[in-house]
Amino acid sequence: MTASAETLPPAHSRTATRGLTVLHLLAVGAAAAAVPFVPGFHDLRALPFLILAALVLAGELSSTDEGMVVSGGFLGLVMAEVVLGPGPAALIGALAITGALLRARSSLSAYLNNLVNYTWCPLVAGLFFHWAVRAARVDNDEVWYYALVIATYLVTLAVNFVIAAGYMGYFARSPLAQLAAKTLVPTLPAELVCGLMTAAAVFVTARVGTGGLLLSGIALVALSYLSNELLTSRRRGDELQRIATTDGLTGLANRARLHEAIDARVKAAAAEGGLVALLLMDLDRFKEINDTLGHQCGDAVLQELGPRLVRAMGPEAVVARLGGDEFGILLPPGRDSDAALESLAGQLSRALAEPFALDELSLTIAASIGAARFPYDGADANALLRCADIAMYAAKDAQAEYKLYAVEQNRHSLGRLSVLSDFRQALDNGELTVYYQPIMALADRSIRAAEALVRWQHPDRGLLMPADFVPTVEQTDLVGPLSRYVLGRAIEACAAWRRHVPHMCVAVNLSARNLMDRNLPEEIVVMLDAAGVPADALSLEITERMIMADPERAIANILRMSSLGMRLSVDDFGTGYFSLVNLRRLPINDLKIDSSFVLPMMHSESDLIIVRSTINLGYDLGLRITAEGVEDRVTLERLALLGCNLAQGFHIGAPMESAAFEAWLSRRVAGGAAAA
Repeated sequence: MTASAETLPPAHSRTATRGLTVLHLLAVGAAAAAVPFVPGFHDLRALPFLILAALVLAGELSSTDEGMVVSGGFLGLVMAEVVLGPGPAALIGALAITGALLRARSSLSAYLNNLVNYTWCPLVAGLFFHWAVRAARVDNDEVWYYALVIATYLVTLAVNFVIAAGYMGYFARSPLAQLAAKTLVPTLPAELVCGLMTAAAVFVTARVGTGGLLLSGIALVALSYLSNELLTSRRRGDELQRIATTDGLTGLANRARLHEAIDARVKAAAAEGGLVALLLMDLDRFKEINDTLGHQCGDAVLQELGPRLVRAMGPEAVVARLGGDEFGILLPPGRDSDAALESLAGQLSRALAEPFALDELSLTIAASIGAARFPYDGADANALLRCADIAMYAAKDAQAEYKLYAVEQNRHSLGRLSVLSDFRQALDNGELTVYYQPIMALADRSIRAAEALVRWQHPDRGLLMPADFVPTVEQTDLVGPLSRYVLGRAIEACAAWRRHVPHMCVAVNLSARNLMDRNLPEEIVVMLDAAGVPADALSLEITERMIMADPERAIANILRMSSLGMRLSVDDFGTGYFSLVNLRRLPINDLKIDSSFVLPMMHSESDLIIVRSTINLGYDLGLRITAEGVEDRVTLERLALLGCNLAQGFHIGAPMESAAFEAWLSRRVAGGAAAA
């Protein structure tokens, strides 16, 4: 068995220094100075010396470079220690390691370390054998003599490993015990066999003489070659197994490895009555990184994310990449309570919170996390992964960071799959309808605009409201076709209204994905031109949550839409996080006060204060204010007194289909601007 500086795991944390070179030279010089004073040097037998030198060199030239190996040269070196003594053995080691440069052109530092190794190993182990034989008073006719040969082999192995691993550990900053666990321990069975082989070769040499030495040496080289082939085959098998269970991009476990780990943990928990907890994490809007910056940037994010997740979850957790931007985490026992799962989900989110540096960009990423537990939510890996996936999508739909699986989510998930499957057909079959809710100008009670609200006339489930399908569609690429459909119908309807009411405008809600779509502004312009509608007749409603998903791209699109003449409106103002900074720096034209403040304002002083303050803020910033949720005349009149510009709600008019709205609008225009 041998380990050299070239065969242990490479490291790049440190580089060779002049001091290290000096230390090596001193060690080589000390060995050279010691050789003449140790047994075997002055009564050197030339023929055995040449035979063993040739065998050691041949063994080194035929050994592999893959980690710890069974080396015929190493076995021959131990034989030289026993048969010739430590002095000749050290000379043979120095000659062999120098000759081995023909096989592997080592760096000067690595060569010097190997030279130290192959001179001091035989010196130390040879002296051990010489003194042990003298102390035990045994000779080559006794079994204890050959037991000492095996012990000498183990001493040689230990010194060899300490010198080689110490050198590589210095560069890698790795503990010796860690290197031993990786390289030495797996080969222990083969090492014991090698010790027996060496003792057998010494026995044959003692009985036959120089001819036996030659035969034994050749046999050792042949056996070491075969052993190395077996070790290499095993290592390659282990490597294939590692590849089969490891994600190639991140180095994390893959889906197959996670399945195995879950099933093993479930089996143990079933026997012991314990719990098994699984987290499933999906990155939010990761596709946009790939689409905008390229897949190489997306891959760089995933590669950096892998180690972050491992650090956040700890070494006992199994962290796996399941594919794309989806990760599974099998938690260690004892971390399965509701509080522990929520805390760990928070740790995952914090691991994502630190920006990812890509060239000159700094990206922050959010994720949706779902959790499931054995035995509550499933009895095997497939069931637990399915339930965690359902919980994760429940978190996405709720725009929450984390959800623990609950049975009622299952129906939602099945409904989600049904929605997505049916929605594709709905787009093709014309099942979508756009309704319009009127918006009144409070100054003269005229109808100035309408908000477009999509409905789905489902063939089996009847008329579906936006809340029944839009949140699900917004999580997919289907939101693009949906928004374009609503925009196209709304702009066409506005063109029809303006033939009778020239000032009419239409408002359309956008989604976060729409703000990431670079092509949407120009496509809207094409729709407006085709319908003959001016750009300022279209108001696009957004929320700050949409902007914060990817501020740079969203703001660029907002600025582009504004430059093309479209109006921008902040929807649901007061319920989200739209800051005054964004109101100041973005080309916002309108604020819509959320109905949750308008509905109770006549009975709640605090809500009335919020509504009044928002109206005053709008005036100060030069914005137009619309109040949603106006359900009665009293509220309408109070809003007018407060100076609100526009109002929307069932008191003014419920959402109507296009034909019904046009007829309603015509009647209203014909009857004059009667008080609502």
